Amino acid sequence: MTSLSSTQNGKQEKLFFYFLIVWTIVGLIQNYFTEVSGEEAYYWLFSQFLDWSYLDHPPMVGVVTAPGYWLLPNNLGLRMGMLITNVLTIIVLRKTLEVKDDKLFVWMMLGLLPVHLGGLLVKTDVPLLFFTATFFFLYKQYLKEDNWKTAVLLALNIALVMMSKYHGVLVVLFTVLSNFSLFKKKSFWAVVGLTVVFMLPHTYWQYTHDFASIKFHLYNRIDLGFSFGTILYYVGIQPLVFGPLIGVLLFGAAYRHKTENEFHRALKFNIVGVLIFFLISAFRVEVHKHWTSVVIVPLILLGHEYISNKENWRKWMVKLCLISVILFIPGRIYLMHDFLPKAWTKGWDVLHGWDGWAEEVEELSGGLPIIFINHYERASRYSYLTGDIVHCYNTYDYRETQHDLWPLEENLQGKTVFMIDRHNRKGEYATFTSIIGKGIHYRVIENFRSFRNVNVELVDFDEETLKSGETIELELEITNNYDYAVDFSDVNGREVYLNAHFLKGLTPQTDEKLEVLTLQLGPGQSLAKTVRVKVPEYTGRLDLRFSIQVEGIEAPINGRKQKVILE
Repeated sequence: MTSLSSTQNGKQEKLFFYFLIVWTIVGLIQNYFTEVSGEEAYYWLFSQFLDWSYLDHPPMVGVVTAPGYWLLPNNLGLRMGMLITNVLTIIVLRKTLEVKDDKLFVWMMLGLLPVHLGGLLVKTDVPLLFFTATFFFLYKQYLKEDNWKTAVLLALNIALVMMSKYHGVLVVLFTVLSNFSLFKKKSFWAVVGLTVVFMLPHTYWQYTHDFASIKFHLYNRIDLGFSFGTILYYVGIQPLVFGPLIGVLLFGAAYRHKTENEFHRALKFNIVGVLIFFLISAFRVEVHKHWTSVVIVPLILLGHEYISNKENWRKWMVKLCLISVILFIPGRIYLMHDFLPKAWTKGWDVLHGWDGWAEEVEELSGGLPIIFINHYERASRYSYLTGDIVHCYNTYDYRETQHDLWPLEENLQGKTVFMIDRHNRKGEYATFTSIIGKGIHYRVIENFRSFRNVNVELVDFDEETLKSGETIELELEITNNYDYAVDFSDVNGREVYLNAHFLKGLTPQTDEKLEVLTLQLGPGQSLAKTVRVKVPEYTGRLDLRFSIQVEGIEAPINGRKQKVILE
């Protein structure tokens, strides 16, 4: 390993410093002029309702986003925390590198799409990658010098990894599995204990919310079943996710890198372990391509160290990074300005003109409270663009979102509302084509009522095998989770139905109205009920879910899905 002279080292320091300055300036310009996506607007809502957790994500995305938006309430302020976190991640990665080769490192940063996206989007992966990078930096120090300072920082860092994204725990798990000698160290158990202490506020939030996040991730994933196409897509997309052009080169370098110490072994365990974990998951559920994002940290650390000493690899890396930058530049410009012909972008996600869409929705509603059905991103985007926080009403054939935990729906009871659906259900909605070409399907509902917080669950029922076409008796428990009494017989003349739904993924197979509810429940009260349900003519796996539907309003989510096998 060749050491650098002081002159060479000084040039490297300057190169890296200038890179960070230019990177930050470009990021600031990009973030100001790029429209906010629906997902970003959803996380903006997190920053408006700061808490120790949310239904589908831990709190860190809201924590990182909030200060910048408080300072500058616009697109730039919204993304300020992410840009700063992105820059800090690059600094920590460079600090962790074994070989100080800034020219190669800068080219790698320019050639990695996730690094570009981390500086211009509000994403949960941005704080996750930062705390993953700091975890490996601290773990490297811990292996060299086992002391209390490093142990405390490591424990805090592990807590922050898991409060960035739940599968961040995989980084810790595979690191421990790579080094069983850790179990012999007293400081290791101190790290475990301190991590538990640092996680207590988050754990308490889960306890007070009936472990909502755990239930969400266990029961709300779309069960795709086994498919060769899904597996091939997962395997084929991974090198592109970490590139797209230099991904294969990085994987090859990491594979050929010689494992010389415990730190290298941890990096390799994480690459292999995370990829295999999500490969196994892909056999049943929909795996989003960015879920493996934590792999990029060990890929960079191992890949940089190997390639820096291989001249031929280095030349290819620089060439591919240069081509990547040439490809990324028009893409980044397009995010800021819609310069492509409409014929080219037909069928793409709409990225521009959403402020005009929000104005149209606001005008159509006539000032009525707005509810979006099954579209948390549009509800969030409208809230961000207008400052009027609106509700997303999720039906039984969709999934829950953070909107279900906020009291937005409760505040709409009894009001006349303007309801917008993704689809024109049964032709009951009027349709307006917006300025961006998106259809707005809407109707006005007087005296909106719902019983979303009344829970319906099967009793003593596991994943069972049912006979297709038969009628079965099931035991239900209906629980009123409101802090006030509910009366299903008093909804202004409308009936309230108890429904059973069999679904394949998000597609309903059968919907059955079991009975009209007329009972009353006090706050926190539960009631046992026996119902008869017709099993659909179907063979295979389905999900069974129940709902409590107010007449004239779509059936909501009133409990988790229960897997059944039909034969």
